[in-house]
Amino acid sequence: MTTETPKVSRDGRYTLAQSARLMACDTRTLYKYADRFGITPGTNKVNGRPYFRGDQLLRIWRATY
Repeated sequence: MTTETPKVSRDGRYTLAQSARLMACDTRTLYKYADRFGITPGTNKVNGRPYFRGDQLLRIWRATY
C-alpha cells in the first residue's frame, strides 16, 4: 500500500486493476481492505466488472494510514 495519498477524483470510477495500481497493492489486498472497512465496490452494468469510486479508495487509504 502506498504511503502517499492516491491521486484520484472523488467521484471518478476506477477499475479493479486501476484501483490496485493507484493504491500500489494487489487486487486481493484491495478486496481484503474493502471488506474489512465495509466498502462494497460497484458493478458496471454493461460488463459486470467491479469498480471503486475515488472516495472509496481514499477512505481505504486513510483507514490504513
